[in-house]
Amino acid sequence: MREPSVAVALLPLFCRDEAMVGDILEEHETRQSRAWLWRQVAMAVVFNLPYGMVRRERQSAKLPMPIGGISFVVFVALITVVAPGAWWLVAMGAAGGVLLAVILVAMARRRSLSARNVLLDR
Repeated sequence: MREPSVAVALLPLFCRDEAMVGDILEEHETRQSRAWLWRQVAMAVVFNLPYGMVRRERQSAKLPMPIGGISFVVFVALITVVAPGAWWLVAMGAAGGVLLAVILVAMARRRSLSARNVLLDR
């Protein structure tokens, strides 16, 4: 009997202890109970949810991707050919994105400075 692949994929994502993952999978091999395995996975997810998912290091190196530049050139060409009057919409969208980014960075800095001041006051 094969173990459920979704359960096996979720277990290492939320369980930080690799030995526990191995123990659960070994116990599943002897019990052969899908319900038991899903119950263990559910408990691992529930108890480790406040700590977030386990982030593993990438196995492959990041490759430089020219796709963004190529797609930008294609986007500019399409707007110029199809709807040249729509450039104001693109410009307003870009300006709104920059404004939103500035606001989010300012809020994050203010939050980190207030947290730092609270720690220094103690």
